[in-house]
Amino acid sequence: MGDWIIRNVDDGDEGTVAAFGFALHMHYLYHGDFEQKNMFLAVKDNEALALAHLTFHDTFHAAGHDDDPEFIRYLTGEISFGGGEEDEAVKDALLDTLIARAREIKAQYPHKRIVLNQYIDTGDLGEQSYYLKRGFTVYETIVILKYDLTRPVPVYPLPDDVQIRPFLLNHDEAREKYHQAEQASFDGVAWSLNHLAWMQGTPEMVNFCAFSGDQFLGNTSTWRIGDGHSATENVFVIPQWRSRGIARNLLCAALSYLKEQGKSVATLGTYGTNKKAIRLYTRLGYELDGFRLTLGYGIE
Repeated sequence: MGDWIIRNVDDGDEGTVAAFGFALHMHYLYHGDFEQKNMFLAVKDNEALALAHLTFHDTFHAAGHDDDPEFIRYLTGEISFGGGEEDEAVKDALLDTLIARAREIKAQYPHKRIVLNQYIDTGDLGEQSYYLKRGFTVYETIVILKYDLTRPVPVYPLPDDVQIRPFLLNHDEAREKYHQAEQASFDGVAWSLNHLAWMQGTPEMVNFCAFSGDQFLGNTSTWRIGDGHSATENVFVIPQWRSRGIARNLLCAALSYLKEQGKSVATLGTYGTNKKAIRLYTRLGYELDGFRLTLGYGIE
């Protein structure tokens, strides 16, 4: 190790964390999934050089997979130099610390298949090369698709017993209803309730939800990514209501809303193996925008 140390973030580090970016600072202050024991600073002469943190991916606490030894439960690690020049020795030490912490977590769940992962754009060859050299490998490819909102948004018939409307997830009952539907739709994989509550404060967040009476059927969420650019993500319909045109209507409701708001492009991501979803999106008019890789390190 060089003339710096690695230590956990502690109660006096709010200002230090803030120096690594507004979003990370807000996560540290208000996001229930960000814990000090999973956050690490590289410090030299009382100056923070870099920050690393580990969070539980949606898959980690997925329900219904305890008897499947091949089901991957991801821990997502991130390392930030706060806009400064990266020091590879510091980066190595922080990555070693994340791996060591992931092994401590693995010891608590010895029968789970746990992978430490990073999301890296395919064009970022430097980051890919670094993590491949450190023993990571490619686990998944995520397809990024975009919709040109200067184009018309298609209109499709909706079943008579289904309504689509914006739905605020601003109290526990609403979030629990959403959470249960998301788990049912994604084979037990869902955002944590902490993350779901956190996302409701995301700029321009709107949930378009489908209902039959009081039954929650599905969702598409939008939020701001940049000027003129929003997401259309979290697209799901519970299994017993699929193949009735609900998913495409949810997406079209979100796209029409974004178009009315003056947005120019909407994007979403899906796994490259999800042929059914890719077919739905491309038929609606989404086009390929790029790829993102999930690089992972198996934790033993």
